[in-house]
Amino acid sequence: MKGQFIWENGAARADEYAEFADRFVWHGGAVRLRISADSNYAAYVNGTLVAFGQYADYPHYKVADTVDVTHALRAGENELTVTVWYYGEPSSVYCPGEAGLFYEITEDGVLTAASGPATRSRPHPRYVSHRCRRITPQLGFGYDYDAGGAETAWHPAVPTGYAPQLHERPILPLTLETPRYGAVIKNENDTHFLLDLGREEVGFLTLDFVSPGRQTLTIAYGEHILDGGVRWRVGGRDFHVGYTAVPGENRFTNHFRRFGARYLEIFCEAPITSLRAGLCPTTYPVTELPFDARGARRQAIYDVCVRTLRLCMHEHYEDCPWREQALYAMDSRNQMLSGYYAFGETRFARACLALMAQDRREDGLLAITYPCGMDLTIPSFSLHYYTEMREYAEHSGDATLARAARPKLLSVLAAFTERLKDGLVPTFAGKNHWNFYEWSDGLSGTLGRGEETRVDLLLNCLLVRALSSMAALDAAGGFTDGPDYSGTAETIRRAIRASFLTEENGAPIFADFADDGGRHKSELGNALAILAGAASPAEAAAIAERLTASENGLVGVTLSMKCFVYDALLAVDRPRYAPWILSDIDRVYGRMLDAGATSVWETEAGAADFDGGGSLCHGWSAMPVTYYHILSEFL
Repeated sequence: MKGQFIWENGAARADEYAEFADRFVWHGGAVRLRISADSNYAAYVNGTLVAFGQYADYPHYKVADTVDVTHALRAGENELTVTVWYYGEPSSVYCPGEAGLFYEITEDGVLTAASGPATRSRPHPRYVSHRCRRITPQLGFGYDYDAGGAETAWHPAVPTGYAPQLHERPILPLTLETPRYGAVIKNENDTHFLLDLGREEVGFLTLDFVSPGRQTLTIAYGEHILDGGVRWRVGGRDFHVGYTAVPGENRFTNHFRRFGARYLEIFCEAPITSLRAGLCPTTYPVTELPFDARGARRQAIYDVCVRTLRLCMHEHYEDCPWREQALYAMDSRNQMLSGYYAFGETRFARACLALMAQDRREDGLLAITYPCGMDLTIPSFSLHYYTEMREYAEHSGDATLARAARPKLLSVLAAFTERLKDGLVPTFAGKNHWNFYEWSDGLSGTLGRGEETRVDLLLNCLLVRALSSMAALDAAGGFTDGPDYSGTAETIRRAIRASFLTEENGAPIFADFADDGGRHKSELGNALAILAGAASPAEAAAIAERLTASENGLVGVTLSMKCFVYDALLAVDRPRYAPWILSDIDRVYGRMLDAGATSVWETEAGAADFDGGGSLCHGWSAMPVTYYHILSEFL
């Protein structure tokens, strides 16, 4: 590796932009650029964008892109310029490392330029550094751009001393599509505009307008409008960026921060004219497999779910493109499974699962997201990791990932089984352990308030499922030296029955908690009890009948977890419950279509949920894709 990681100064601060430049001579061969940065980059050759978007990684697992830039070259001398944005503060999508840029340029395999002290560098003259204005705590910073920013002097770059082993990007690069401009649906005196993109989109902001003088525009974005405008300040969230215009023509496209939005709202200090504003969609290149849902209504549901999967598919699967853009183990399980059916490819899922295995926590659990710089975990989500690893192996036929990740799989599982007491694992204490299961009453934990240990049905059922999945992974990988997964699972099942199985009106039912007198009972808890094998066949049949009753008296299940209710019903009686499942999908997702949804929602309440913070594009809700495929004979 001839290139060095460099920065424009020796003491980078959070939310800092730097620009780098180098020249090289082209002799007519094939030219490739290898590049990596902390935290994000956009690279140009002779002013043409040739690469963008650092792959999500860790300081100990650094990824580089290799791209062919021959198409952007001209005879003789050429110039590479790179803008790098250093985040510097942890979020749900970033694990802090050291600010830096690495690159190497080769022609027919021969090095012609590389990052080092000879690289020219400077503070970026137009992106405004050090504002540190967060869009959301999960997503990180927004940006401000000053088109008339004063030029800054070039100087030699500073080597940082960071010299990691670089790994090649494990997935394809994103595609940057032509702009989708919004239709102006409100214009107040040419100073206040509301634009509708026509559907949910995910991509980079692009602007084109004429300004009478220097002024600052506030560009807000969101998924819905309320009281005549975009809902862009929601709680402590702030969905806007700033652009300071120059007199005359202004053209701008950002290549760093993706927006997930349907609407843009622009506030100007003075009237502007000839406005065009929108997003340049960024998409991951997959091919959608044909599927006939045998009816226009169900086909529309299927299609909007597939589109949602694609809108939540970039450097990795992400929960929602508007609010977080984060990779969660639970959310991604739903997305991967549906993606196998929708796209027939497994490379993207493999990369997500391998990235999760790079996570490092002292308590042995997986972090809440990947990569993540925050000390926070959802213990139950660590157990969903085993389900998605097993499903990947089943759908891909690839046992190499489970072999490579086995040390991580064993260590995470041990973090649970080593805490078993009287056959059950208690929840985890402390503010950095969020004992969350789903967004239902009593099952969402108390984030940030300090958790106390208790014994829950749901965590223990998920542990049984994780043990079964680990046994299957070991079998596929040819390992015979693992712990006694089946024996431990059976011990937990017996303890589950002793602690949580009760009766109501003479019928069996499972309670969720061991310390509340059996009062709290949920659809999710009982579905997981069936799937964990804690219910006898007769008990499972009785519970399934109650789950499908219109007024069952149980705490309801939300969209993220409906799959477990569906799976439990199919495990009890597939022919009987398949029509009920399809009818339930018709009801829930048909309401979204009737409301004009162009992607599927986080919960059935839509944007109104979470005090106005509900996502209208959420990957975990795309599960109808899976059930339409596996129940195709019932459509």
